Amino acid sequence: ELVRLGGIHKISKVLKQMSSEKEVCRHAIAILFDLMREVPGSPSDVSKIRTIALNAGIHESVTKAMANNNSSAEIFMMGQQILLGTGYSGQMPQYDGPAPKLS
Repeated sequence: ELVRLGGIHKISKVLKQMSSEKEVCRHAIAILFDLMREVPGSPSDVSKIRTIALNAGIHESVTKAMANNNSSAEIFMMGQQILLGTGYSGQMPQYDGPAPKLS
């Protein structure tokens, strides 16, 4: 439903306009991350969702959010997976926060 209503374009726009707002970016990237995950048996067409995301300018949006929130491990981990999963070939923003704790 979110994809059908143009939600990916809206999320990309929010990321571009509010890229310095850590919680906004974290939630927006989490939504994109969940939408683009390949889940066996899922009725969603991940390749179609990825194409829509690319057309919405997701690379620019995600890299901007990562660069402006370079100490957020969550934003970086999900952002890197989104970029790698959509064929990003540019310069990856650098994480500048503490090492994530593994539990």
